[in-house]
This record gives sequence, C-alpha cells and structure tokens, in this order.
Amino acid sequence: MDNAGSGALPNFADLRQRFPLVPAPTPGRAQVWLAWTERFADPETLEICRNLLAEDELEKWRKFYFERDRQLYLVAHAMVRFVLAAYLDTEPDKLRFTANRYGRPELVRKPGMADVRFNLSHARGLAALVVNCGADCGIDVEARRDLGDLAAIAGQVLTVAEREYLWRLPAAERNWAFLKFWTLKEAYIKAQGTGLSQELDRFGFAFGEDKTIYFRPSSAEEAPAWQFAQSYPGPEHILALAFGRGDGPELDTCFCEWLPHRLRGS
Repeated sequence: MDNAGSGALPNFADLRQRFPLVPAPTPGRAQVWLAWTERFADPETLEICRNLLAEDELEKWRKFYFERDRQLYLVAHAMVRFVLAAYLDTEPDKLRFTANRYGRPELVRKPGMADVRFNLSHARGLAALVVNCGADCGIDVEARRDLGDLAAIAGQVLTVAEREYLWRLPAAERNWAFLKFWTLKEAYIKAQGTGLSQELDRFGFAFGEDKTIYFRPSSAEEAPAWQFAQSYPGPEHILALAFGRGDGPELDTCFCEWLPHRLRGS
C-alpha cells in the first residue's frame, strides 16, 4: 500500500461504518455497486480511495494523463477493494488478484473463502461493479456518444437480425440502440471470461415489447444457462448484466451506490 503524503488510514471496521452496508455473500443474490466520480471531489474521500489501492494499482493510476481518467480509475478500483473486502469480512490489503488466460481479473481464493465472483466496468463518469457468490458474472456500462461509422462497426459485431433491427429505427435512435446490443455482448463475454477472443457476430440478442431480453446463442443449448438484464443508471448511461447460472434459479439483483456519505461523522 502507498500511504505517502497521507494521514493515517482509518481502521477498516470504522471505515465500513462511513459507507453503505455491504451485505454478506448469499447464493442467488447479486449486488451491483455504482460510483459516480463527480461525487468524489472531496480531498479526504480521494485520499481514502488512494489508500485502498495496492502499489501496482497506484502505478497504473499515476500513468493516466487526464485527471478525469485518473479519478475514474481511482474510484473504480477503490470500490472493488472496499466492496470485496467488506463482502468477505477481511481487510482490503489482504485481497489478492490474478487474471485468467484472457485477462479477466479474479480473486485468489484462500481455503474456506466464499466463492465470490465479480466484474468491473466503467465509462465516462461512472464505475459499475457486480458481485455475487457462485455464478460467473459480467457487467458493461457505456456512455452515450457518437459512434462514427455505425454501419462499419455494426457489420463487424452484430448478427444479421440485430443489424436489421438497427436499420429499421430512425437514424437518431441507432447509436443508442447499438449500445444496447454492445453492452449485452460485452457483459456476456466478460462473464464467460473469454473477452474479445470470441466473435461477437456469432451470438445475438432481441428485445420484446415488455423489455424482455431474448438470447440467441451460437448453440441452442447455451440459452437456458444464462440470465441477462439491462438498466439505465442515468440519462447518458446504459448498463448490462450477464450471469452464468447453469441449472440454478434466476438471481435477484439489487443496485447500490458506493458513496462515503458520512466521512466527517454524523
């Protein structure tokens, strides 16, 4: 941990009292934590975030050129360490991470540790973390933006049916509709742990009138094992979730904001 130039980091048990409660891991339940970086402007808050990061994370943080990117990385990775440590009832600096062959970060599990799985995503001004016990999970959040040559991008990553859906929409709605597909695809491949090694146009999604999400995998046997959800944390952001639940029941999902609302006591 790098505490240079900082005051003493509060005891983690005390620090947990200053943030929203993190429930203990329970099979069948997933938590989604959101952190809006604009709400982390207080110097004391940012110092606590810095103290939660490991040295290798701090090295990456220092390399960002733009302050907005530095702050987003800082808040996102501090949230991961805080939430997972609270979830597992341990100290943040005791958490160890590894990466699978495709680069997906995973917890190094110690004997007796709960089978906690997580995934992190961030886009302009917002970090999003999903945590659960026992189910592979993926999350993707994107900010509204101009995508440029949408036809070229869609031709590379969307199925024929998805492209047909997109071109039936008014031109002004297509960027946002594309992000609906993109976030679901990203969440799915992140939950699988394969990253962009998988061809995105080999599987697809469709939307029902009641906002139901229909999964169209490359193999029909895959569909029952997966659960998807999509939400809009704010008017400029879209978020998608994917859970590989196998033969288990659907997961209940709750959304929480990670914000130090009592840093100075109350």
